[in-house]
This record gives sequence, structure tokens and C-alpha cells, in this order.
Amino acid sequence: MNLYRLVYSSQANSELRPEDLKDISVVSEKNNLADGITGLLCYSNLMFLQILEGEHEQINKTYHRIVGDKRHHTPILIECVPTQNRLFEVWSMQTISLSDLADSQINTLILKYSGSPKFKPNGMNPGQCLNFMKEVANIYQLSDSLVIDF
Repeated sequence: MNLYRLVYSSQANSELRPEDLKDISVVSEKNNLADGITGLLCYSNLMFLQILEGEHEQINKTYHRIVGDKRHHTPILIECVPTQNRLFEVWSMQTISLSDLADSQINTLILKYSGSPKFKPNGMNPGQCLNFMKEVANIYQLSDSLVIDF
């Protein structure tokens, strides 16, 4: 199996609504489960940061489908590399709106990895993106009572 990890960022359209995020999450989970893809999508400040994990061909197809989605624009491919293991194997796709997590924790992470007080993933290098996403996933998983309300 050729396992790959793809990281990209993009800018949400200004008309993006909470219902759109929910739709992205539901459709992505269904498609990714069928394609053997796992990953995490973070959203904040009209910016997306996403990590996809899976076979190279499926990752490629999924990324090209995502790029064509009109709910966002200006996708930036940050990294696409072979990897030995999945980091987000428990999720076919988890969508996390950073505004649903504790502000102080998220603000600290944003500043730690981007050097900016605003979420700007296109200003992060691949290692910073990966570490940011791992820490966000840990915060999310530790929030037992957290219910993401789109």
C-alpha cells in the first residue's frame, strides 16, 4: 500500500454558512470512508487547513475533487509525501471549527505555530501544519462533552 499524507490550505468564500460546513463534513465522511481516506479539516477565520491520508491515487482524486468545490478558493498544496502510518486513523474525516474549542488554547496554538494571532495556515510550513493539527485533534478528543454545532 502506498500510504500518503496531503496537507493543503484554502480560503473559504465569504458566503460560507454553518450549514455548508456541516454538509462538507457529512459528504466528506461518506466519500472518504468508501475511498479509505482518513483526515482532519480545521476551519477558522474563513480559512481551511486539511490533512488527507490514504493511498496515493485516492488522495489525488479526492484533492482534485476538493479543488473544484466552489465553497472555497485559492487552494495551496502545502505537502504531499509518503508516510509510514496514519495520524488520524479514527476519522474518515473530522471537521473542527476552531471557534468551538477553548479560545485560550486555540489562540496559543495559532500563535505557537503561525507566529500570527490569526489562523493563517498558508503561512505555516508542513511541520507546523502537522503539529498544529495533531494538537488540535488532542484538544478535540479531550473535550468529552464537546458537541460541534454547525
